[in-house]
Amino acid sequence: MSLSGSVEDLPLLEILQVVSFCQKTGQLTVRAPAGEAAVVFERGRVVSGYVWDVPGLPRDQPPDGPARELVVRQRLTSILERLVRLREGEFAFHLTESVPEAPGGHDLSGETLSAGINPEELMLDLARQLDEDRRAAAAVLEASFAAPGDDEILLEELPPEEPPAPAPPAGPVVLLLDDEPEIRRVVGERLAASGFQVSTVDSPAGARREMGRLSSAGTPFLLVADLNVPSESGSSFRGGLDVARAASGLRSPPPVLLMAETFDDKFRARARRLGVSLLAFKPGLSKLDPLQYEADLRAFGDKLARDLLPRLEGRRPAPRAKAVPAPPASPGEAAHEDLLRSALEEMQRSPDPDLVAFLLLRTARAFLPRVLLFVAKDERLRGLSGFGPVDSGDSLDLLAREISVPLDVPSVFSEAVATGRPWAGPLPADGPVRGLLDRIGPMAAATGVVLPVRAHRETIAVLYGDAPEGGQVPPIGPLVDFVEQAGRALDEAFLSRRAPAASSC
Repeated sequence: MSLSGSVEDLPLLEILQVVSFCQKTGQLTVRAPAGEAAVVFERGRVVSGYVWDVPGLPRDQPPDGPARELVVRQRLTSILERLVRLREGEFAFHLTESVPEAPGGHDLSGETLSAGINPEELMLDLARQLDEDRRAAAAVLEASFAAPGDDEILLEELPPEEPPAPAPPAGPVVLLLDDEPEIRRVVGERLAASGFQVSTVDSPAGARREMGRLSSAGTPFLLVADLNVPSESGSSFRGGLDVARAASGLRSPPPVLLMAETFDDKFRARARRLGVSLLAFKPGLSKLDPLQYEADLRAFGDKLARDLLPRLEGRRPAPRAKAVPAPPASPGEAAHEDLLRSALEEMQRSPDPDLVAFLLLRTARAFLPRVLLFVAKDERLRGLSGFGPVDSGDSLDLLAREISVPLDVPSVFSEAVATGRPWAGPLPADGPVRGLLDRIGPMAAATGVVLPVRAHRETIAVLYGDAPEGGQVPPIGPLVDFVEQAGRALDEAFLSRRAPAASSC
């Protein structure tokens, strides 16, 4: 067994689960921008480890015995909590016959547990902590710009215009997730007969592993998932949503089709926010008649191959433009670089969430003539603050609190929230963006940007900017980098608030 790849494509929480489930002995090494770390396993249990900025445990403090075991256990728990929050870096797991005592040249023989920690015991708690931190980060941003008055002006929600169906794809890879063997067999066979390369899995965990493998290999694929498979935690039967969420976090997210026997309106809105492109009703009423059920599944597989998967392929995001060397910085660009450098240093000195919220808006102001900051909440973007000209002459800072943008219809806003990717380009002529411009005033703005603020692997806020009076939006590459750094600062801020300092263990 050998695992390696990028933290962006396969979170370390998933790696811990795989190694624990397989009960392997070896070491997981991590190379992050801040330094190196390692976790040592014995038959799937964590027995030792280190992280780049935590000194080793003195051999005589505390002395050997139950007290030292407790201190080592607390230290390892803190290290695991630190690592599962990493957003970038490389990892590799290597099998060994015996427990490594000096991974990366660190002598851990004096701080190795006799009875290791089962990572699966921490999974639910770690996942819960990440979710709580995500909500807390959004709440901090919202509180940072709190203002009296709860009235909202809801932007018009226009139905999406159905794009024309593209030509059938030339045999792309389809990842099919369903816990019913009959569906995997029959539908998989029909798709394969139509020229698709089909990979089938029966659980969200299997889907995550296969998505990580395909993503690491650079293989484009389509994801077809059953909504009602059991979740990895076993707490619900909406595991398809968990897989859609994981897919949206990949470096090149696949188009996603969710299938189920029934859908409700609340689910539809949530699925759109997670980046799901299509919904499909799968056969279910004929299950009591095996022959009829198989015939219905064959017809369903043919419909997928003929109609739905070609449409799904048409929803694939356009590939990112290849980076080209930047020309020498102009005086204005040099001023932007100085401002960004100063703001980053300020965040690093004091990664306080309130300060991060302030710096986000202040830095955006240096790049864009008009900006609105939204928080993602309850399937909407809710305005927090802003600056720049408004048709009515009102203060955009106050007007922002009255505005919300729907996320349950396709738009550049919902796309940015679901995928975490920034957008820049000509402003759409309809939909939520046009509704926003109608409220604050188009003022001859022709181009705009939407920058998602990510914390704990989800979008918690969005910066919208444009250039009124016929101005031009400047290159935003440096601002995109700063927004990503702000998200990481929020991660670190809530980690330091929640977890006990590893160095004190």
